[in-house]
Amino acid sequence: MAANGTSSTPNRVFMWINPRSLSTSFEKCVGFMDGAQIWHEPYTTCYFNLLFNDPETKKLFPGMELFAKKFYEAQKLIDAGGHLYQGGNLTSSKKFNYDWVKAQLENPLEDGKKFMFMKDAAFSIDGHYDKLPEQVDVKHTFIIRHPNRVALSVRRLLSQLVGFEGKVEDFDIGSGHPFMAWEKLSPDPMYKLWNYVRENIDPNPIVIDADDLQTDPEQILRKYCEAVGIPFKKKYLKWEKSDESLKYFYGALDQMVWGKNEGCYDAAFLSSSFQPLSGPVPATIPDNCVAYAEEFREGYKVMYETRIKLD
Repeated sequence: MAANGTSSTPNRVFMWINPRSLSTSFEKCVGFMDGAQIWHEPYTTCYFNLLFNDPETKKLFPGMELFAKKFYEAQKLIDAGGHLYQGGNLTSSKKFNYDWVKAQLENPLEDGKKFMFMKDAAFSIDGHYDKLPEQVDVKHTFIIRHPNRVALSVRRLLSQLVGFEGKVEDFDIGSGHPFMAWEKLSPDPMYKLWNYVRENIDPNPIVIDADDLQTDPEQILRKYCEAVGIPFKKKYLKWEKSDESLKYFYGALDQMVWGKNEGCYDAAFLSSSFQPLSGPVPATIPDNCVAYAEEFREGYKVMYETRIKLD
């Protein structure tokens, strides 16, 4: 296959995301599709490896010290053999760097697998586009979610990750964390990546909206599968609730154990279907969430117009 991302049936499908966009539930759903080989956030592991080992980063983000410590605690648990994901495909984050990940994603598929699906954060590849696979055909796709919803969810996550002891409503997202623009990250990395893909790889990358997915999961999943060349089956709308199957994903073992320990992925890891929307998009959000939402608002508006639409 030509490595230009334009094939209607590539055997590699990448989904690029911003944090808290329903993407991990989507990833688990795809993990139960026939012949799927899943890679969970390999570039994010590379990104965190750089942050955790950079003294200057720790000065910029005081909360990163606790963040990194929790990863080390996950590693101790792994060394002791006391975790759910033993005996699978996950491996130590120590192996992960951008060149290694690029090579892994270009390797032949595991025997018996029909396609590779990778889910990863757009910020993790920012500044490293040369480490995207070049020798294989990839269909780049994106999932978006309204910035107001995302900001509120990110506030909950970050307050937990940095050990904030007050009420979550009092936590100011600010810029003291590694998800939004700072000296090593572009503003709105996903919008930047989407434009890069359009200009250099595929003029029509697939975009789906998380609210649309929750509104009509069957229609959006069916259209997504058709767009990327995966035969759709109605059984894909339900999957096993247990998260033990995640050990057969490819990715960083310590990152997966960390996610389980911290409960960051509980709703997604323990999901068995896409849940209906809990309510309309909040018309306004608290002041301590506004700056985060504003960074992604323009990109969201532009990408939203290109999304797979509901009938």
